[in-house]
Amino acid sequence: MNITPIYTRKYGIENTIVTAALSAPDEYVILLSSGDVIRQKMNASEGEYLFSVQSSLGYRDGGFDISAPSTIYTLDDIVVVVNDYKTHGYVHYPGKYPALHLWRNDYYASISRYPVALFRDPQHIPYIIYATAWNCVHIMNLDTRQIVTATKSLIEELAEEKHLEFYKTHEETTKLPWPSSYDYFYGELRMSPDGSKFLSAGWGWGSCDLYHIYDIAHFISSNRIAHKRINGWEHNNRGVCWVDDNTVAVTYHPYSDEEDDAIKEAPGEIHFYNVAGPTPEIIKKIKLADVSILNTNLHYSKQLQAFIAFSDTLGVMVFSPEGNILFHDPNLKIGGYNAAANLLIQTAENTLTICQIG
Repeated sequence: MNITPIYTRKYGIENTIVTAALSAPDEYVILLSSGDVIRQKMNASEGEYLFSVQSSLGYRDGGFDISAPSTIYTLDDIVVVVNDYKTHGYVHYPGKYPALHLWRNDYYASISRYPVALFRDPQHIPYIIYATAWNCVHIMNLDTRQIVTATKSLIEELAEEKHLEFYKTHEETTKLPWPSSYDYFYGELRMSPDGSKFLSAGWGWGSCDLYHIYDIAHFISSNRIAHKRINGWEHNNRGVCWVDDNTVAVTYHPYSDEEDDAIKEAPGEIHFYNVAGPTPEIIKKIKLADVSILNTNLHYSKQLQAFIAFSDTLGVMVFSPEGNILFHDPNLKIGGYNAAANLLIQTAENTLTICQIG
């Protein structure tokens, strides 16, 4: 297996590429250091200007920070750009609005990736899932701009019952109002392959990685929050991805996750969880020796029947569900992967390169 560059484009020296994402097999979107967001067909000489993240409005925090890490999300011709660890973002929807402003509260935003996901419902209506606060995400109909979760509370299902059950065996010293608000920091969001669920790679006090799954239909229809907890681990910001609609893969390292008697040189692991039932269960583990897999961007390719993992430390690695390493280049630095097109995107200063895996 090899990774082969199939397209390269250099932009003017007056601009550098802040971030980029593939929006189709022959199209990508870039954010330039000027603040301009451009859609580029690979076979076109000129790109299409969409909007600018620079605003004349006087935000107290300065607004969108063009120098900060940022991510582009796409759904057909819809484009979302957000600062990963800050508070601002924009939605571009051709024919509807050029730049709809998104904003979230800054409470621990600096260590909580901006939660964003895009999907279409069975009627092909586009929606965005996005955060407004550390413990609050909403779902918006992008055709109408209606927040369809506007009546949702920050209280979990069965919160009263859980409170009463807990204090049967514990002393209530604080005497605070109850039930308490949802105590969870949402993180990066991943949609299930069928678009019916979203996964949050978030965290909880302690601190620890806490990864949850939410059913979209229930999230919209109920005014209470319900989740499945995949698991909780040491706070390592571990990689995670969907394998299929009922299986999730999570990175793990015995030493970093403080297993008893684990050694630093222990191989990294991928844990597979069956999430179809009410309580996710580990169904399989594989080991990957001599590579740093824990803090990686992890994806599964149905086309390749293989995982793609990348980070600044790891480089790029492709491996099978059985743990066989099919490709590894520790020096290759990648900015993103598009599973539908099976393409990697790479940026360096003012140059963009697209690579094919195969």
